[in-house]
Amino acid sequence: MKQTNRFPEPSGKNGWYETSRYKNHKFNDVSEIQSSYDYIVVGAGFGGVNAAFRLAENQPGASIALFDAMPVGYFSSGRNAGFIIDVPHSIVGDPHFTMDDQKWRFRLNKYVIERMAKIKEENNLEVDWQQAGMFQTARENGSLKYLNMLAEFLDVMEAEYKWMDKEEVTSKLGTDFYFKALYTPGTILINPSETVRGLATVLPKNVSVFENCPVLEVLEGEIPKVVLTNGKVITCKQVIMTVNAFIKHFGAKNTNNIIGIHSFGAHTRELTDEEIATLGGAKPWGLCSAHPAGATLRYTTTKRLYVRTDITFATHINIAPERLYKSVYKLRRAFNNRFPQLKDVNFEYVYGGFIPLTANTFPYFANVGKNVYAGASGDGTGVTRASMCGTFLADWVCGRDSEELRYMQTSPQPNWVPPEPARTIGATARLIWEDMHARSEI
Repeated sequence: MKQTNRFPEPSGKNGWYETSRYKNHKFNDVSEIQSSYDYIVVGAGFGGVNAAFRLAENQPGASIALFDAMPVGYFSSGRNAGFIIDVPHSIVGDPHFTMDDQKWRFRLNKYVIERMAKIKEENNLEVDWQQAGMFQTARENGSLKYLNMLAEFLDVMEAEYKWMDKEEVTSKLGTDFYFKALYTPGTILINPSETVRGLATVLPKNVSVFENCPVLEVLEGEIPKVVLTNGKVITCKQVIMTVNAFIKHFGAKNTNNIIGIHSFGAHTRELTDEEIATLGGAKPWGLCSAHPAGATLRYTTTKRLYVRTDITFATHINIAPERLYKSVYKLRRAFNNRFPQLKDVNFEYVYGGFIPLTANTFPYFANVGKNVYAGASGDGTGVTRASMCGTFLADWVCGRDSEELRYMQTSPQPNWVPPEPARTIGATARLIWEDMHARSEI
């Protein structure tokens, strides 16, 4: 392990965070940081918050500290499209990725969804959480093959779904842009920033949450140490790192195979009643394009439309400001194509985010040093995958055995990917090819 020289940086203005009811919640003050804890969790996204909950459950008498370099819910955990997806989102990958792996993924997705729902209910936590399902949609005939493949896969998984034709899709979504959709009812729609930040507010009292406290270095050993950028050194028994792809900048082994993409999202201002009427008085919904490069859209409980598109390979985790500005054209085009009656509705928030990926879609889940453990997502279902990693890393460090943990421990690690510059050249060429074939799905 080594000192990191990379920290998360904001990109644009994140509408999920700005509209969160927990935006102004105050966590523990930096003056309360102790010199020693039983457990330290680095990274307070869905992985870190779930790890802290599980540690407190496994060791109710332990002292636990949760650190994040930014406000909780401001980086990747709060910069996705807000889907907690139950059915596996990827049906392709490494040849070693079997149907048994898909069944495990389905099982684990449902496990963490039910677990978070239970935490929410037991704590009477008010967050934007709607079991509204997910529409996977096709605009082009060429995209229908992806829906057919998904339906065949869901049949094998014995997962519930429903086909919808253009008339039904239009009535549900308020746009006649799509001619076919496959609907799966188990997906939860959330404000991701509000949900992860809200969950952090109801962590047990033996967990201290410190936001805007970047960690500079993690030192493994019999007594591991965490060094903050303010110079404070904290000792503990064990460390869990849920810092997304930033784990490679800490020098953790075999982490160079964690790659990622940048995607860009925009929220409109709040729609008027007249504008909502043009959508058929729509209830909250969420859709993903059947084509991997297609746009994702939401109609939210805050009466806003949300669009995410314009995918680029993330040579660096953080996004240059000028790249964010370039995304606005594609975001606007995608929005206007689907909702021409609302073409004069402005975007109130536009932001960029990082999605971690691995070549074989398996997450990174490893003991990276003596008494130091780490996890990172490997596919597009970041909320469930990060939550899964955090939960079972906490079981691992506490010696709590389960069939689920053994599956996580014995699954393949991320596949090798070529070094730079071949990595960026190859990935960029592939994304250009996908854009060309996605056509109007973008």
